[in-house]
Amino acid sequence: MVSIQVWTPEGAGNVSATIQEEINSKVVDRINSYSDSASISANPDAKSSVKAAYDVFAGNYHGFKKQFPDSPGCWEVEVTGDTVMVTSRMLLYQFDHYSFTGGAHPNSFRSYHIFDLETGTEKEAKSFVTDSTALLRKVEAAFRREEKLDEKVDLEESGYFLADHQFFVPANYAFTRKGVFFYYNPYEIAAYARGPISFTIPYSELKGIVNEDLIF
Repeated sequence: MVSIQVWTPEGAGNVSATIQEEINSKVVDRINSYSDSASISANPDAKSSVKAAYDVFAGNYHGFKKQFPDSPGCWEVEVTGDTVMVTSRMLLYQFDHYSFTGGAHPNSFRSYHIFDLETGTEKEAKSFVTDSTALLRKVEAAFRREEKLDEKVDLEESGYFLADHQFFVPANYAFTRKGVFFYYNPYEIAAYARGPISFTIPYSELKGIVNEDLIF
C-alpha cells in the first residue's frame, strides 16, 4: 500500500509550477527508494510519475510474495507533506515518511525543505547560516540540555551516534517564527527506540549566526 497526502501550491505561475515539480520529484524518489534499480530502469516513467513509481513498487512486492509466500505482512509506505511557514521570502515545507517493508519494526523520518518564493527553487538551510562553527556549539549545548547531560559527559560512551567521533548539526532543521527547530531523526544520533530528538533555539541566541533578514 502506498498512501500520499501532500499539499502543493495552486496557481499557474512559474514559481508555483517549480515548487509543484520539486515536491512531486521528492514523492517519486521516496516511493522508488523501495524498488530495485533494474525495475525502475525497465520502466522509465517511474522516474517522474507517482503512478508509475507505485506500479513498480507493487510489482516488486508481488514478486517478493511469490518468491516468499510465507512472509508475513504487507509493504506499506505513507508520505505526507504540508507547509510549515510562509514568509515574504520563503516557503518552509515538511515531509513525514513512514514505511514498513518487513523487518523488526517500521521506519519513519522527517525532512524540511525551503523554497525561494522568487524562483520556486529549493535552498539549503545552511545558506541562511553565517557562522557554522558557532551554530554547532549552540546546537550541542541545546542538545545536552534537552538530554539532561553535563558538558563533560562523553556522548558516545552514553550511547549516542557521532560522525567521526564529532558532534554534528542534524540533517534537518527548520526556521520558525520563534527560532530554529532542530530535528534528529531516529537512528541519526540515537537508537531507534529513543525516537526523534528535537528542540528549538530562539533567534535571540543566534544573533550573528543565523541571518534572519533572509528568512523574514
